[in-house]
Amino acid sequence: MSAKDPNRASPKPKRIAPVIANPAISTTTGWPVGFWWAELSHPYYVFTEKGYEVELFSPDGGPCEADAMSDPGDASGYSAGDLISGASSHPSPQGARGHHRPVAAMNPQAFDAIVVAGGQAPMFGFETATTLHDRFVAFYEAGRIACALCHGTAVLAFARLSNGSPW
Repeated sequence: MSAKDPNRASPKPKRIAPVIANPAISTTTGWPVGFWWAELSHPYYVFTEKGYEVELFSPDGGPCEADAMSDPGDASGYSAGDLISGASSHPSPQGARGHHRPVAAMNPQAFDAIVVAGGQAPMFGFETATTLHDRFVAFYEAGRIACALCHGTAVLAFARLSNGSPW
């Protein structure tokens, strides 16, 4: 089995909707911040190897940028050993910098899970990402998987259940 030949056991594959943050500026450091490569590329790799269909979203749609230190090629060397994020032939790193559909275009009923990746940008951009809050809650309340990784859990600080109570 591989991403090119998933050899699906089921004719209807699971569909996963990863969400990566749009670029932001850290109010703490003043630096540009984004999503974290490993929190996109590692799950993406596993999902596609299992034959799942993956469609990438971001809160506002459009281009996204990764946190510099999460890039295996960054001069800091912080993520230099990350072979999955650094694989130039891997599809998620190539597409992550491209234009994505906004979360508003996501139909939660069309997906089996939502996975919100971290990075520094969620801490500075998710407060106003109300459509992301609504979609995340929709997955949870429908009994679907609603997962947030590392700083992606910032969505939990702002999302409200349909009854108005905090997460």
